[in-house]
Amino acid sequence: MKTIYCILFGLLGLLGSCKQQTKIDTKTDKYVDQTRNWDINVEKTYFSSTNAEAEKACRVVNAKVQYLIDSLQNNVKTQADTFFAAFATDTANRPVYNYELYIRDTVFLANEDYISIRLSAYSFTGGAHGMTDFYALNYNMKKQAFVSPQEILDFKQRIEINNLLAENFKNEGGCFTEKPTLTNGFTALNITPKAICFTYPQYVLGPYSCGYAQVYIPRDKLNGVLLMPQNK
Repeated sequence: MKTIYCILFGLLGLLGSCKQQTKIDTKTDKYVDQTRNWDINVEKTYFSSTNAEAEKACRVVNAKVQYLIDSLQNNVKTQADTFFAAFATDTANRPVYNYELYIRDTVFLANEDYISIRLSAYSFTGGAHGMTDFYALNYNMKKQAFVSPQEILDFKQRIEINNLLAENFKNEGGCFTEKPTLTNGFTALNITPKAICFTYPQYVLGPYSCGYAQVYIPRDKLNGVLLMPQNK
């Protein structure tokens, strides 16, 4: 009997010493704002946690995302109102289209160490087609701070990073005419569990019809270049 108690206490002690990981919960918020001048459609992720410190960090990230979305919306609304005001009395010549803004996000990582999210914002303000812009946010949950791309990778090792970008670039169909580099226009850098993702918008690596490009560099290939711990 004594032996059984010892085993039970030993197991309880082992379980108690195990660190319980903090869970980050996500849900999707959607809303539409339509007038005669604009059509805005937003779909964004909202982060939360039952852990007090993690919840505090989630609120910071949520606020930053909303601030960025609000800025993009207000910009489109201002442009639309200014443009269409010229046709207030000239209704016959008013364009048949309205301004458009479609915002979506991609969550690359959401755990107790980091939240990494990318917003894509497609806007149409007339012309042949619209454009999509990308915005990356990377947040260190433990330090309670946003981190820049230069804090994720050692950009001083430009040649090594450029070689890895070229090595991991998937140019299916050969549509893209340029190779990805640190200096030719990536607009978002995100953290995934096993890789670092570079996003290049339309026109940077090839014609508009090619779309945007993503390059995933495995973390285990970034030894000496990656500034954050491999397992975070």
